[in-house]
Amino acid sequence: MSQTQLFEYEPVKHVYVPMLFMPTQRRGLSEKYLRKRLEKQGWEVWRSALIDITLRVNLYPNVRKKYERLCKLLEKHRVGTLCHLKYLAIVHHGMPDFLCYRNGRFKFVECKLGHEQLQKSQKKCIPKLQQLGFAVEVHKLALPCTKVREAEMVGKKKIVLAKQMRL
Repeated sequence: MSQTQLFEYEPVKHVYVPMLFMPTQRRGLSEKYLRKRLEKQGWEVWRSALIDITLRVNLYPNVRKKYERLCKLLEKHRVGTLCHLKYLAIVHHGMPDFLCYRNGRFKFVECKLGHEQLQKSQKKCIPKLQQLGFAVEVHKLALPCTKVREAEMVGKKKIVLAKQMRL
């Protein structure tokens, strides 16, 4: 039995977000910018790596309340999913940056700057999340000259779904 590859599962949607101004200090830029963008679109956003944070003793009450809401939503979505996600977060270290919820639908979002690629651990974790029934997207901050706005990646093949047209 061979190890599963990323292209053996559903295609992964890539969303290219144009950014007019790229600051020189880019540490945490994509996560901060894309989190605000997702919240403006109406998504509730959690850090997916912190899914087991409710087990900690010293925790701010607001943070505990927010992640307990996430746990309730996940158990309501599908029983047993929460334990599986906690296992993936602790063992695999390839969880996407954000877990988003809107209108009864969950999706995982990995944030990257335009030139960054997915790590090996992330490429292993994405198919496991898709097997659990979650949508996974990669959002990239790109320069405005990048014409592609949405694409699906199947292995190393890119299928363009939306392009920016000329004015």
